[in-house]
Amino acid sequence: MNTMYSGSMSEDEVAILVISSLLGVGLWLRWLWLLLGVARFAREFRPRRPLALAPFLCALALFVVLRVYAADDVRLDPRYLGFYLVMGMTWLALTGLFLPWFGLNMRDDAIERGNGVAGLAVAGAMVGLILCFAGANIGNGPGWWVVVFSALISSVAWFISWAILARSTELADRLSIDRDPAAGQRAAGFAVGSGLILGRAVAGDWVSAAATLMDFGRNGWPVLLLLTIAIFLEKQCSPQTDRDSTSLVTIGSIPALLYLGFSAMVLIALNR
Repeated sequence: MNTMYSGSMSEDEVAILVISSLLGVGLWLRWLWLLLGVARFAREFRPRRPLALAPFLCALALFVVLRVYAADDVRLDPRYLGFYLVMGMTWLALTGLFLPWFGLNMRDDAIERGNGVAGLAVAGAMVGLILCFAGANIGNGPGWWVVVFSALISSVAWFISWAILARSTELADRLSIDRDPAAGQRAAGFAVGSGLILGRAVAGDWVSAAATLMDFGRNGWPVLLLLTIAIFLEKQCSPQTDRDSTSLVTIGSIPALLYLGFSAMVLIALNR
């Protein structure tokens, strides 16, 4: 829901850009310190690979959405592409601070304990959250605040859906205690899939806050179906820690692809 712009950036936009830049730099330096500084005594880098790649993947995904689906004046103006890219990456860093409250602890599990399964789940959560913000940039609106409003709706809904999944199943324990690689794949698949649906649910031209909430309910309800499927599969899948390739594909990769495929079908249906 970007604005159709003309002329130079307004004073409030410049202020938001400065604040986002300073806050984003601080938060991402903290993330880098956790990834490299805290982990300097870790045995190997492999468990941290998903965490190292996730920010670049998130930035690329957001840039593609802005460049292809944002308002014309935003897509064609490097200033506003940079403006929303900076805002989005800062949004990701801010929302990432809440992940440990929902059982996705990057420092304790993924870094200090070398838990690559938890790292994959956290990386999936990062992608899901940036998709929530990216969807808020699709369409026209009166200003940056409608992007924040829409992103807040989708992000809160993402955290709620994840919390329901974690509370209804033993997923959190399978990630942090059992280190079940199949659970890590399922968690990442659900995180990205729910982000796709919820990000799409807030996309579109801005009319009013009430209309946005109504559109969100009308377009975002399929996430409840995805959540139901995920809860059912989590209850059916027992921990698999021996990394058998056959079982990993059966109870890990296939469910993750199922989540993503379902979300893609929802996007196709809504676009039609």
